[in-house]
Amino acid sequence: MFQAMSFLDFHLPPHQVDTWRHEAASLHEWFTGHDSPKDNPSPPPFTQPLFVDSGGFKLMNSKTFGDAPGEGGTENEWGIYTNPDSILELQYDYGADLIATLDYPIPKGLNEAEKYQRIEDSINSAVRCIELLEEADKYADWDPVVYAAIHGHDYEEIAYYVAKLFERTDYPDTIDGFAVGSLVPLRSGNIDTLVDIVQGASDAIPKSRRDDLTLHVFGVGGRLAPLITALGVDSYDSSTYVQAAQHKNFIDPDDSSKVNAIDLPETWDCSCPVCSKELTKVGIDNMKEVLQADRSYKPIAVNRKGTEVEYMKSDFYALIAHHNFHVFQDEIESVREAISEGSLGELITKTASQNQDIATGLARAAARWPDLRQYVPDTIDISKNSPLNSDQTFQSRFGKDGTPVISPKKDGTSLSHSPADFDVRSTQYEVEQSKQICLVLPCSQTKPYRDSRTHQVVEERLRKAGVWTRVEKVSLSGLYGPVPLRFEDADAVTTYDYVLTDVDKQQISLVKKRLVDFLHEYADQFDAIYGYATSKTYRSTIEDAFDDSDIEGKIVPTDPPARRLTEHFRNIHLDELAEVIQQATQTSKA
Repeated sequence: MFQAMSFLDFHLPPHQVDTWRHEAASLHEWFTGHDSPKDNPSPPPFTQPLFVDSGGFKLMNSKTFGDAPGEGGTENEWGIYTNPDSILELQYDYGADLIATLDYPIPKGLNEAEKYQRIEDSINSAVRCIELLEEADKYADWDPVVYAAIHGHDYEEIAYYVAKLFERTDYPDTIDGFAVGSLVPLRSGNIDTLVDIVQGASDAIPKSRRDDLTLHVFGVGGRLAPLITALGVDSYDSSTYVQAAQHKNFIDPDDSSKVNAIDLPETWDCSCPVCSKELTKVGIDNMKEVLQADRSYKPIAVNRKGTEVEYMKSDFYALIAHHNFHVFQDEIESVREAISEGSLGELITKTASQNQDIATGLARAAARWPDLRQYVPDTIDISKNSPLNSDQTFQSRFGKDGTPVISPKKDGTSLSHSPADFDVRSTQYEVEQSKQICLVLPCSQTKPYRDSRTHQVVEERLRKAGVWTRVEKVSLSGLYGPVPLRFEDADAVTTYDYVLTDVDKQQISLVKKRLVDFLHEYADQFDAIYGYATSKTYRSTIEDAFDDSDIEGKIVPTDPPARRLTEHFRNIHLDELAEVIQQATQTSKA
């Protein structure tokens, strides 16, 4: 696997890149049949599947590879630009067997407006890539496995991304899987957010396609392999084994800790082929001597059992990387064996017992997927790690080195809030005369609610229909019950974090009672009352409140194919909502 723009790492001029692309049928052919450097054996034919990522991170801040001339950009010598047409052609020239669509990664600290624009750009790019594969004559002889690259910073954003992609493409069956990006900063110290994103991606895959759509994650693996496998991940890639080697660090196969080569003990006991054969043959002392030598890029002579042998420092960087790679391969094999033997749960428990980050992530995942609860170590409190009781819905603002990772939307969330902190029945709420329609929406993790994607898509559609100004939006908080729009900025409303779930029977009863009381008090001041909800718990709570209050409330969509968040974003459902509200406002006028 490599990314399409990796030639930039080797400073290759345009004519050499052109040679890669056109003087052989594919990279498989280009890297087969070449003589090996030095006296090494000739390499075997390159027959393995080739996965070519789009190189979105390389393109992110590039002026050279920006928009194509026809799109207002400047021509470059490579003829490569940041658009799906150009990158797909590059992947085709490489002879890729698997591809990831061109994505627009979300860098840390990006403002909300640009972040959502990049999400939209990535979705549109995937749609265009799929369209080209299906319709362009150039690609008629090519049938790669297609991963749609997806990004998001929380569960909700990933759900939105997947729903919109399926909605916009005319060729959903061309999608073979999803590849989740922007996860690398989350591997350490941000496990909660990583779990939220991966779980969101898993949950967003339509039920009818869960057996044929695969899930890949970029840059995450190693010690996290058992956990992410339990979250639905089918494959991953990681360069950690190389990065560790660049710092002369061996990865300990027993606990995944790093041991610097200079500190490697003579008693180092690793049975991998590299350590048991290559390192034993060279000798740990000789390795240290070469790595500590005051010279680089030149051979260094050492005495090995009475014979002078020359080594380059790079020989040992490669040796360390090779060892680390075997450690990662062994981790993969242990996961595969556990799956085959039906013991993945036990493996997850074991790794969680050895690593606090993994234990925390497992508890976070188990809060959403109760089937995982049995594997959480007894010492871990699931409720404290639950997304339903989290003091921060996004990743931590700072990494362990003190540098910012990705700023959360807001801070100041309090876990001390109770239903007594806000109750619309205790306010001086009055319905404005211009509001003809009451619309009940589920609350959102994002505060104020109006800033969330779930609420924005509803507002955008109703504004387009010309009825938004006649609608009184009432959010149904899982903690407080009904929250009319004018109270969304109240301190208690902006700083709580709670999500209603099926197991919270008492809280469901409280929320429903408050909504029933609200409807009894204010229903006669509206011409019509609607609810728009696709998530199971909130939808059933609204439906039950409508029934118990004896009002003629209607919940939309009428018959969603699934009770899940992704349905919320589908245009067919938003159109139904706009249509019924338009009809209601026209009827009231008449």
